[in-house]
Amino acid sequence: MESTEVNYYGDEVLHVEPHGIDPISTEERHGKPRNLFTLWFSANLEFATLTLGALSVGLFGLNLAQAALSIIVGTALGAAAIGFLTMFGYKWGIPQLIQSRGAFGFYGNFVPAFFNFISGIGWYAVNTVLGVYALQWLLPVGFVGDLLIMIVIQAVVSIYGHNLIHFVERISAVFLAVIFLIVSVYALGHIHFGIAVNMKAPLYSGLFGSFVLAMGTSLSYMMGWLTFSSDYSRYLPQSTSFKKAFHSAFWGNVIPAVWLELLGAGLATVKNITTPTDLVTGLMPHVLVVFAMLAIILGTVTANVLNIYSGSLSLLAIDVKWVRTLAPKRWVAAMLLGILGGVLSYLAGAEGYYNSYNNFLLLLGYWVSPWLAIVLVDYVLYRRHSQRIADFYEGSGRIKAGLWAFVLAIAASSFFFNQTLFTGLIAAKLPQLGDISYYVGFVVAAVLYILFTKLGQKTQVKQAARVA
Repeated sequence: MESTEVNYYGDEVLHVEPHGIDPISTEERHGKPRNLFTLWFSANLEFATLTLGALSVGLFGLNLAQAALSIIVGTALGAAAIGFLTMFGYKWGIPQLIQSRGAFGFYGNFVPAFFNFISGIGWYAVNTVLGVYALQWLLPVGFVGDLLIMIVIQAVVSIYGHNLIHFVERISAVFLAVIFLIVSVYALGHIHFGIAVNMKAPLYSGLFGSFVLAMGTSLSYMMGWLTFSSDYSRYLPQSTSFKKAFHSAFWGNVIPAVWLELLGAGLATVKNITTPTDLVTGLMPHVLVVFAMLAIILGTVTANVLNIYSGSLSLLAIDVKWVRTLAPKRWVAAMLLGILGGVLSYLAGAEGYYNSYNNFLLLLGYWVSPWLAIVLVDYVLYRRHSQRIADFYEGSGRIKAGLWAFVLAIAASSFFFNQTLFTGLIAAKLPQLGDISYYVGFVVAAVLYILFTKLGQKTQVKQAARVA
């Protein structure tokens, strides 16, 4: 277990967080559930959320009513899972990717922890590219120069850690809400509400298939936050109300995500999108575009500080010697992730943004969905009434059933992958299904984990009987 620093952290904002993946003690607990609302609200009021909504109309060819339904359903499903996992944070006081050791084992958990680290870098790059586009519009010093500015701002907040992140999200919420509300009002006069289904859209797969793809993309966006859920609630008092915490996290995600995705879907009816900033330039007076660009930059920061922070915790969860040497502290891991994400942002800026974004969102869901199933089943069957933190550290075991269920579930769901990078065998034969791999992976992982753990328990009983 990572050692706890002696210095007191409490609710200090301008103090580098001394904790990494160690559990948060009772004395250090502070905050209110409403802080979760402002954190998630600000993190989702970003341009990437808006451009995500554009995919449902621009790539999948849905009309606005169908796009709205797919966005609402996909977002609500993912936000409900975030709300539930939030409870794990204040229950045990540990990061999300440490909690999953209970199902995967100490070494087995290295696999999802590595995936989450990579996801953090990927999301960081996706968002940073958007922020740089906006900064270039305001400060045209070249892509590299603006990229360096974005990297430094995001890194500083992430290095300071939990309390500064919550503070930045709180003060950003009102400004972002006002600006995007103004953008929404101006957009209403341009949106073509009667747009028909576009069968010639690049990824149109029949009405059902396109709906499933669009819903899955909104769900994938929420899944991008899912593995971070406990990281921002672990400082809350253990007596925190589940109902209040759940609703704060749920609505903090649903309101901004649905709002901006619907706005993006509407704006996609106006014109072809070549760069993300095309969604606002030309729609509003110049002075308002300036504020909109500032909101895009701020929204990039509010989203990316979570990606860097949680990604750094996931790196520390891979608790082996070379990682401890490379990143002995959380803030060092955060700095490392910021640098790697910056490099990826530079490379991503040269490629087609929208297809890359869609592929990344789909790839993300392929591993998060089975991980979620295993973690939920493990909690409901084995840890619902447990307060044993040692189960996630010294007592976590080496490799547990969760890893095997995870690997096999991803393998089974791969037959249903449906995207431009890879199309599974079944998806290729039945494209009208869209991409149902998320749901297949979830069910298969849950069933296999139950079977494997039951089998393991029977084996242990037999071995104990032989010894006796």
